[in-house]
Order: sequence, then structure tokens, then C-alpha cells
Amino acid sequence: MLTGFYGDADIPFLLGADFGVAVVLAGAAENPIPGIVDYVGKDVLVSQGISGVSGTDIIVTVQTSKLPASLPNRTAVTVDGKAMRIRDSQQQGDGALTHLICELIK
Repeated sequence: MLTGFYGDADIPFLLGADFGVAVVLAGAAENPIPGIVDYVGKDVLVSQGISGVSGTDIIVTVQTSKLPASLPNRTAVTVDGKAMRIRDSQQQGDGALTHLICELIK
């Protein structure tokens, strides 16, 4: 019987297999963690069903237990070799995974 969730030990394999990328938090270059990057299009201002401003959120999914206890917004992070900073973080479902909402540093 299959369960509807994975154990903490299964997550690195799931995030690193085939399409995972290296995620390096500021000050932890020697300890990259696997993650999955998703570029999500979104309409920011919508009036009467017509999009006024559209943008793209960069969402990086990582294993919550690999993150430091305190992860403030604006923390520098390198995702697949690209310099970014964290705008927000949100634990998903049972809390085993966290979405880091990032922005590119230009």
C-alpha cells in the first residue's frame, strides 16, 4: 500500500533526481541543498477580467529540515548559479517542504 506522504529521508532523492538544482544559502557555500525551481506566471493587477500587470514568481522548493531555523526575507541565495534573494518562505502541506519565493538580483 502506498502512503500519501514521504519521509524526511526520501525528500533529497525526490528533489535531486533528474531535474533538481543546487540551492546555496548565504554563508553556506560548502553545503548546497537540492531544490526544484518553478517560474510561475501571475497577473498582479486584474480589472474586469483583464490583466493590467503580469509578472513571474520564482518559486524554489526545498526540504524544510535543511533550512536554518531563522531564514529572514532578503537572505541572499544562489539557485542553479543565479544570484537571488528570498522575498518570502512558505511551508507546504505537512511542513516537510518549503517554497522559497525569490527574486533575481540585478
